[in-house]
Amino acid sequence: MERVTIALVHADIRHRDVAANRRELLNLNREAAGNGADIIVNTELGLTGYSFRSREDIAPLVEEYDGPVVQELSLIASRYGCYIVFGYAEKDAGTDIYYNAAAVIGPDGRLLLNYRKVTAEVRWACAGSPGQPNTFDTPWGRIAVVICSDTYYGSLARMSALRGADLLLVPANWPAGSLDPRELWQVRARENGVYLAACNRGGHDRTMSCEDAWSSVYSPDGEELFAASSCNSRVFSVQIPLENGMIPSKRARRLASRTPARYAPIYLDMRYATDMTSYCNLPEPGPLTVTCLPADPHDLFIQGRLDMLLDEQAGQRPDLLVLPAGETADRERTAGLVSGMASRLRVAVCTAIPGPEGFSMLCAEASGQLHVVREGCPESVMIDLDKARIALAGREELYHPEYVTALAKQGCDLVVCSTRSCNALDRSVLGSRSIEQVAVAVCSPDNAFICKPPIGHYRWEEVYTVSASHPCTAELDISLLRNKHFYDRLEFDLLLGKQN
Repeated sequence: MERVTIALVHADIRHRDVAANRRELLNLNREAAGNGADIIVNTELGLTGYSFRSREDIAPLVEEYDGPVVQELSLIASRYGCYIVFGYAEKDAGTDIYYNAAAVIGPDGRLLLNYRKVTAEVRWACAGSPGQPNTFDTPWGRIAVVICSDTYYGSLARMSALRGADLLLVPANWPAGSLDPRELWQVRARENGVYLAACNRGGHDRTMSCEDAWSSVYSPDGEELFAASSCNSRVFSVQIPLENGMIPSKRARRLASRTPARYAPIYLDMRYATDMTSYCNLPEPGPLTVTCLPADPHDLFIQGRLDMLLDEQAGQRPDLLVLPAGETADRERTAGLVSGMASRLRVAVCTAIPGPEGFSMLCAEASGQLHVVREGCPESVMIDLDKARIALAGREELYHPEYVTALAKQGCDLVVCSTRSCNALDRSVLGSRSIEQVAVAVCSPDNAFICKPPIGHYRWEEVYTVSASHPCTAELDISLLRNKHFYDRLEFDLLLGKQN
């Protein structure tokens, strides 16, 4: 079987010791190339280390894009006929602006690409343009480069997929800490249907230990193909199988379900929307108690069964009850049951039912008023409850981060997904949607979870259950959810282009 070999140069980087780092990196790249690597990926800021207080602090250590280390790596690339990705602190010769950059060197030794990190370090680095080129073509397909926390926001990785990349390379400096990047990298691979290879580092930086920083590789399904950490320098080698000589991504299939017309609100500049309640004409916020019940939907509709499950909870009944998607095709009967259930229990109820054109999502308010939203409908439909604005979405729709950002910019507080199935990888993808500034509640017959947006670069807060006898319940502070901060360094023309 044909394969492409990727070498991850997981180096022990010494903070500020450029001479030692240079020797180490050149030796490791020679080793990787000599062992037959087709693509070599180095860590982020490999020459300098990561933590710097200011421009003045890093100024003696920056290099121009054609500096001595890039030139020496070019000799290695041309000698062995491989691609090399190298992370470094760049000084632009024309402007004296500093960037956190990654140079891509081709097998003929020429510089193919100089990518500048978009989510740059604010103390010293200028953010790269979201529209800058970040892909290069190889005999095995198109490959993209992003740097470390560029993978935190879903739309940044999505832009690489829209540019045709089948493999995403990530030079990184990211210890596990409060958010293990492996989960995010797994999500980015799966939601875009691409391979992802991340090269982390070892050693100790000025303000962090990288002993638990993992280098890893993921398949287009999100399967972890490789993961390892090391405090000492190591070269990890991973092989990706080819099909007809090309990287076999699932990008086209994943992107085929995008509906860019629904994502238009993502370009809105919300910096001055200090009061989302009045700006978006939202219901007055209040604490919203949400309960998800993973169980056979038929059982839940039996008279008294749902009442009993809710009464088993120690606290009061929720404001919003989320049920799994049903199996019945009798839409009118199910809709009537949901509406009657909501008015009888005096809680809002959400579920979904199948139909000839996909699932229809139902939300009955506590008054019994019923809202029906067809999955994939041309326009986003949101529902204002007493305390919150919610949106109903299908599982496949939530694989597109730009859709959830569009909902959030229209004042959505909570996205609700009733589905027939949700495995562990789906759970990570859907839970990560809370990064886009909304809470997420997902319910299937086998499990359910509710996620709150993270504060800073941390993992989202999650409540999870696999049993209807122990319902999944969370109280959402809607006032807090209205305090939204969006990451807008995005190429909106690309994300909204109808050709995608």
